[in-house]
Amino acid sequence: MTTSNVRVGLISTSWFAGMFHIPLTQSHEGADLVSICGRDKTNADEIAAEHGIKNVHTDYRALVDNDDLDAVIVATPDDCHHEMAMYALRAGKHVLCEKPMASTVAEAKEMTDLAEHSGLVNMINFTWRWMPFYTYIRELLAEGTIGELFYLNIAYSSSHGIEHQGWRFDADRAAGVLGDLGSHVIHIATLLAGDVSAVSANLQSYSDPQTDQTVPDNPANTSAALLMEYANGVHGTLHTSAATNLGNRGQEQRVEIAGSQATITGVMDMFNPDRILLSRRGEDEVEELVVPERLWGDVDRTAGKFDRTLEFYRKMSVGPRLFVDTVHQNLQSNPSFRDGLHVQKVVDAALE
Repeated sequence: MTTSNVRVGLISTSWFAGMFHIPLTQSHEGADLVSICGRDKTNADEIAAEHGIKNVHTDYRALVDNDDLDAVIVATPDDCHHEMAMYALRAGKHVLCEKPMASTVAEAKEMTDLAEHSGLVNMINFTWRWMPFYTYIRELLAEGTIGELFYLNIAYSSSHGIEHQGWRFDADRAAGVLGDLGSHVIHIATLLAGDVSAVSANLQSYSDPQTDQTVPDNPANTSAALLMEYANGVHGTLHTSAATNLGNRGQEQRVEIAGSQATITGVMDMFNPDRILLSRRGEDEVEELVVPERLWGDVDRTAGKFDRTLEFYRKMSVGPRLFVDTVHQNLQSNPSFRDGLHVQKVVDAALE
């Protein structure tokens, strides 16, 4: 068990780093966020000054080599993950990597093999798995609420790809919405239904760019529809979209889990209360279930949904905070690079 604070370096200066990785890491009393790395020195300096981060780099290798770090968070675009994570692992650093973990199965396997061989903490930041919504659904399944699982459908929709902006929708750099939102739902699906044995996919690139906007030469998918088969015989669908206008819902996830005795239907978005409905076999009345208060810890439940979610990540042992706890307490990495590798196999199969 580590007794001193875990010294962490962050490779990213993105908006997500500012909203998520920096405040969550700094919220842990056992972590010191001592370094940040970004390609734009001026921007990196400004972020470091805003958050009280001591060391600033424009080369991730300098961050790994020079700052006596215990751990590194890789939160860069997808096509950088493999190179940066491998460098940090070879230097003996624990690594938390953003999803999807790599650009190919070969890269993901190399990362997994090195991390496991070295005995270092290796985690993937599948953020939604920790939300009380999914934790409660997993509890219901474990209790046998629906009986034998028949099929699983998940849809995750957003609008951030309608204009096809950014590296996420450049197929030369990323796997589109399949890698962006799809990696989340693939991972959630494995938690609910088990390992994936087969997948077929229909990927489309729907967009409506502004007239003065530069669109990537090789646009990536903004809609990914997957037909899933699991090792235990369960089947179902996963659909992710970055071209769905949702108004004040922001992003939305819809889940349908059917079994021999009941069906669970759940809806979760960014700004409105979660809804979970239970339809039991032989009963006409539909029961509305409430996520137990205990799953939110001491989070202020009177706050708006978005603020409540951010507070959840700042207080609970999830995401970067769980990463620090795992390093401190020599816990098992979860979700690990091996979990990320399984998701990568599904992403690659869908692309094929």
